[in-house]
Amino acid sequence: MTTPEIVLTPDRGPQLIYTSYDPKDETVTLVQVDRVPVDNPRERALCRALLLHALALLDASEPTQSNGAAR
Repeated sequence: MTTPEIVLTPDRGPQLIYTSYDPKDETVTLVQVDRVPVDNPRERALCRALLLHALALLDASEPTQSNGAAR
């Protein structure tokens, strides 16, 4: 799979980028996961876990809302 060039500049807006490192050939791979899915099964599992962790952090940072029901 050929990964499209990723340009990291402020004018590009938010980007979700998954970074992996291969110690065998010392290469760093960047995949813009909001545009191209990660294809390696292990990398997919790691990427999914990181995204779920980030979502949990976002959810935890939201102010609690009361729906008026008694607890």
